Amino acid sequence: QQQQQQQGDDDEDFVLEFDLFGKVVPDKVKAEVLKTKVEISLLKAQPGLSWRSLEKGAAGPAAAGVAAAAAAPEQQQGPPRTYPSSKATRDWGKVEAEVKELEEKGELDDADPLGGFFKKIFSQGDEDTRRAMMKSFVESNGTVLSTNWKDIGAKKTECTPPEGMELHKWQE
Repeated sequence: QQQQQQQGDDDEDFVLEFDLFGKVVPDKVKAEVLKTKVEISLLKAQPGLSWRSLEKGAAGPAAAGVAAAAAAPEQQQGPPRTYPSSKATRDWGKVEAEVKELEEKGELDDADPLGGFFKKIFSQGDEDTRRAMMKSFVESNGTVLSTNWKDIGAKKTECTPPEGMELHKWQE
């Protein structure tokens, strides 16, 4: 049995009393009083069990079958129902095994998809492409990366810092 008591504007107590359709976890009951409403969150003791109504007697004749299922949960067949708001469970052991497998294959991008993209270009490129990438990157202090050897091989690659940044040479 659930009882809710609230004091109104005229200092009179308001009491609402009814039997809940099923059992709830008392430690997980949350109540929040807002300007226009009172929100009460209850966690069902049997999460997969569907309540047709909040109150035990208000559900009509169809509730008898569900109430019987609540009384004898071991007779329920199949997995409990899930709802769109239910959070999916994840097998973290399986996720860890997948990550380790990707690391062993060298396919894990370490949260750097752009770096993986450039590594792929470098490894799959021809000799001139790799040469252009190395020369342009080193000569420009990491500000230019080109794959065109005809353009890069003919001249020195100038350092072009990003907008708003200045180039400072290292002094020995």
